[in-house]
Amino acid sequence: MLLRRHILKGALTLLAATPALNACATGPASNRSQTQPLAEPIAFADWQDSDAGYAFYPTDKLDIQVPSAPELNRQATVGQDGRISLPMAGQVMAAHKSVPQLEADIAKAYAPYLRNTTVNVLPTDTPMRVIVGGEVKGGGWIDMSGDMDALQAVMAAGGFTPAARRKEVVIIRRGPSGQAMRRIINLQNVIDGRGGELFAIRRNDIIFVPRSNIAEAGIWVQQHVNDLIPSGIMTYLLYNSN
Repeated sequence: MLLRRHILKGALTLLAATPALNACATGPASNRSQTQPLAEPIAFADWQDSDAGYAFYPTDKLDIQVPSAPELNRQATVGQDGRISLPMAGQVMAAHKSVPQLEADIAKAYAPYLRNTTVNVLPTDTPMRVIVGGEVKGGGWIDMSGDMDALQAVMAAGGFTPAARRKEVVIIRRGPSGQAMRRIINLQNVIDGRGGELFAIRRNDIIFVPRSNIAEAGIWVQQHVNDLIPSGIMTYLLYNSN
């Protein structure tokens, strides 16, 4: 009986302390999580160095020429949802399509209306830029002036902050399979003159400089790239084929 009384007293003491513990748990840290909720991490695919070739991205402009129906000739802009709008045919997915793929898709869309569906697509304005974020002094969209490596992109974004983890800079790129790929590079060695990799970047790459852990990268792109891309990071990296 005495032992049972001690157990009951201990349980009541623990229950009495629980609200205080909960109050600590729902204090400022919890408030921060409410204002900046954690997003689901991105499931990154294995990195591939192979160049998938030219593909259209949102905001790209292109000329569409239909020789059998010149009245359908027009300039189109790839929307943030990855699509272009065509007269009669409606919307066609253009993002991450090559020129031959998009020509074939537009021809298919016009097939119910034209006998000769030959279509020519010519890219006219393709912004060359990347996104740089994390522990840099001026992140956001960075214009590429010709060929550029990762360190040049960081310098164009104002350089590293004192808290930057320069040994584990994250490169995120949409892979040939349509999934986001992630690669970790060491820019500290390059800065110190100890060799290292002058990693060549491609347009629309994401360069993330973490403060402490590379695991921050997936959360960061979910929370912050949405401010730069209205349709969101997953729409930016992944498009339906329809």
